[in-house]
Amino acid sequence: MIKRIVISLVLFILLFVSNAYAVDFSYSARIENGGSKKYKAIRITPKIYNNINANMADLVLYDENNEPVPYFINSFKEIKTETQKSYAMKLVNSFVKDEYYYLDYALEEFPDEDIIATSIEIKTENSGFAKRVEVFGSYDNVNWEKVKEDILYSVEGIKKLEIQFDSIKKYTHYRFKISNNLEKISFSSVELKYNLVYHEKEYFTETLSPEYNVAEQENKTVIKIKDLKNLKVTGITLKTDSTFKREVTFDGRISKPLYNLNFNGMQYTDLTIAVEPYRITSDTAELVIDNKDDKPINVEGIEIEYLFDELVFEGSGSKEYVLKFGNNEILTPKSYDISNYKEYILDEGYDILNIREIVELPRKEPETKPPEYDYKLIFNISIILVAVIMAVIIFLKIKK
Repeated sequence: MIKRIVISLVLFILLFVSNAYAVDFSYSARIENGGSKKYKAIRITPKIYNNINANMADLVLYDENNEPVPYFINSFKEIKTETQKSYAMKLVNSFVKDEYYYLDYALEEFPDEDIIATSIEIKTENSGFAKRVEVFGSYDNVNWEKVKEDILYSVEGIKKLEIQFDSIKKYTHYRFKISNNLEKISFSSVELKYNLVYHEKEYFTETLSPEYNVAEQENKTVIKIKDLKNLKVTGITLKTDSTFKREVTFDGRISKPLYNLNFNGMQYTDLTIAVEPYRITSDTAELVIDNKDDKPINVEGIEIEYLFDELVFEGSGSKEYVLKFGNNEILTPKSYDISNYKEYILDEGYDILNIREIVELPRKEPETKPPEYDYKLIFNISIILVAVIMAVIIFLKIKK
């Protein structure tokens, strides 16, 4: 009898915990897999932004077996720009002093622009050597400044014949100081090189034409723009055929004179307010036009530019996926191991998958609203009861 009571209480606690802490989402989006690449990405749409937490903690991706899929959020693509230049040099002097062998080189041609170099490269017919070399720079072949000390070598097919500078140099003359040059190593050519790689972030941007309402309040036109919650807005454009020049304020944050003018057959137009990217916290934002004593302009439309994110994941193991979102109780953003090798995945590339449909999920509500209980108290009491009963059982067994 006692054993039955214990088992019943344990089952009750397990069922209570599973029901009390079940993950419940408001929306789901179906994604069909495709493409040839291992990794996939989903672009987060305005509707998803409107219905998730600000930190996107409640985004959960499931495969066809309803198993969670690890992902990371990517907000930009990296653009690599490489600039390369080279300058040929000629030998203008060589001499021996003490134990050192000196070689002086100057530019073969002096261009009109400043000389910029990040390294100096030599070519030689010699092999089987490793030499410590000091490099000096000069603008006039008279005054020399030390640039770098390094080792040049060519041993069994392994070569290092380029010396990288610590910063960009603008010298027109270079001197090599070589120690213990008993082999009489000579250079067949010397070349200055400039090679810089710039990495720029290009954030993902998109535009949409949202719904809006127009209302006239005294001498102002107030345009309430809908469904902007959680969007990182970068600009707003007014669509109109009216001729005007008026002060326009967006979301109480920034004001700017916008105009649409035509004089002598020339069109002068600026209908866009650019803003530093920021997240809209409410469902609507306001665009206010100060009309002063003029009639309101004809508003034909609104265009919003915003930044969007991509959800990137390993997508070779399922025919379709489901993205679930909309749960205010999930507060901590996901942290998966896949984010540790994010840069390699971005370098490899991924397929963009389309969201087929977004469905609002039915609320899981009981037919009749039960009375509000202190579930924490019930849980603690249940644990105490189980502990007491177990103690009684152990005591009775010991007594026997």
